[in-house]
Amino acid sequence: MTIRPNLFDFSRYFSLRRLCWAAIGVVITLVILALGSRPPLTWADTTDVNPPASASAPFWVDSDAGTTWHIFGLEIVGKVMGSQTNGAYSVVISNTPPKGGPPLHVHEHEDELFYILKGTYEFRFGDETVMANPGDLVHLPAHIPHTFRNIGSEPGMAMNTMTPGGFEQFFVEIDQLPKDQPLDRSQVAAIASRYGLQFLPESP
Repeated sequence: MTIRPNLFDFSRYFSLRRLCWAAIGVVITLVILALGSRPPLTWADTTDVNPPASASAPFWVDSDAGTTWHIFGLEIVGKVMGSQTNGAYSVVISNTPPKGGPPLHVHEHEDELFYILKGTYEFRFGDETVMANPGDLVHLPAHIPHTFRNIGSEPGMAMNTMTPGGFEQFFVEIDQLPKDQPLDRSQVAAIASRYGLQFLPESP
């Protein structure tokens, strides 16, 4: 009886090898398609009344873009809306005339971070008063009564980041009130209460 040695099946080996390379090619193709499906950069022109609801994509804001509101003697420009960050934060630019500023108030929800771009400001929060110049930062947590005032002789400018976002809708509502007559304080207070904002009497 003759025993034949087992011979290596080269044809089967090369078939398996081709199958493996084909599988690797499919995986690479799927990875490329997945990367290619990532959302592209978008231009955040906040003059659009319906900004993108998703914050999954990066965006940039043109220097001239934004929504402008005029309230309490300030010109406030909305640069990043809460709807663009899934409610994480909002960013506005406050243009403040000399001696101008908001009444003393307190936020129930928002922390605020002010970055002074131009002018000299006086910030009052709690029992403290600080002077802030260009390049200075002032962090004001929620539940701390505060106000600020441009104490210089030229218009001031500050960037205000509010966390979480959404408070800019208060500016929207106040800006829609009639401008040919003094603001109705009770109406302003009613709008403010919807956003967790309370105006406080100044200390004597």
